[in-house]
Parts: sequence; structure tokens; C-alpha cells
Amino acid sequence: MEAQEIWNAVSQGEAIVLDVRPPMAFSQGHVPQAVNAPFQRGAWGPAVKRWLAGQSPRLVLFGDNAMIVEAAAKALEQEQLTVWARWTEGIDAWRQANLPVVEVHQITVDALHQERDQWVVIDVREPYELRSGMIPNAMHIPLDSLPQHVEKLDQNQRYAVVCAHGSRSQAAAAFLADKGFQVGTVVGGMALWLGAGYPTMQPSHR
Repeated sequence: MEAQEIWNAVSQGEAIVLDVRPPMAFSQGHVPQAVNAPFQRGAWGPAVKRWLAGQSPRLVLFGDNAMIVEAAAKALEQEQLTVWARWTEGIDAWRQANLPVVEVHQITVDALHQERDQWVVIDVREPYELRSGMIPNAMHIPLDSLPQHVEKLDQNQRYAVVCAHGSRSQAAAAFLADKGFQVGTVVGGMALWLGAGYPTMQPSHR
């Protein structure tokens, strides 16, 4: 299927893109409104079915490896889910078709430390993880709660999203980028921030 036909359906809300690439590749460029669902053999198909919660939308599998996309399609078929379209040519070919791409800025801990006054930090870890320390003045919004807090965020601010190692922050930053926010993800997460010896604070009211 041609990229334009896929995009027409997605942009009109008639299809959902499941991007099966790893979070890092997803954050470096993905189709607007796509859901990052990195493919893993085993429980991946059942997990997607649970997420759909009985809905039967047109599903588009997006990736850059035909074998992985095909394996994902078979996993969905085993769950009686139909794949409407497959895109196996990756994000570069999508760009070359002059179709929109969402990108997430990658921020090193050194750059964040040097430019701390230019970013509002959102920590998406779970409450129990905060005992190791937070970046000073960071907002705490657990990943699962992020959709409920979007309206409280300022479109004029630049947000740096951090988690423990950088995986969840990729997903959170991509979600915010899709909503039009200026956002980046902190590469390596709090593990690298703490390893660099940069300042931390303890969470309040925990």
C-alpha cells in the first residue's frame, strides 16, 4: 500500500499505526499519532489485543524490517486481529514521500545540566523510584498518568522528560510531541544523571 493512502486513513482517524520499532528509533522519527509497540515474540499479540479492549480498528504495522513486520502481523492474526496495511520501508522512505514526521529531541545529561534553566523537567518514574533522587524542581507525572495532565502543561515551555534509563521517557516524549509540545528525552535517564554526580532533590509528600 502507498504511503499517501496510509496517511489519508490515519489522518482521518480511520486507522491506527502500530510502530513495531524500538523506542529510540521511534523517538527519532515516527508517523503522527502512531503508537510505539516494539515487537517481541511471545506476549506481544495478546498485549495489543488487551490494549484495543474489544475495538477493531484498521491496523497499520510500521517498521523498517520486513521480517519483523510480518512476524508482528502473524502474532496479531493469532489473536483474530486483522492488519489492514504494512509499511516496511522505515521512516526515511516515509519522509521522502513528503508526509509528516514527529521527532523527539535527544538531550544528554551534560547538556541538560548546562541548560537547566531552559527546560522544565518531567519525571515519569513510579513514586517508589524517586527515593534515589530527582532532578531539582522536576515535575513528577508517572507515565500512565501523563494523558490526564496534558491540559496542565504549557505549550510555550520546553519539556525534558526523564525516567530511570531512557525507555519510558522516549514513549512519554513522543506522546507529548504528538500533542504539539516542544519536548526532548533525557538519554540514559536518571542512571546517567546520578552517575555524573549532578544535583538531586528528594521528593516531597511521598
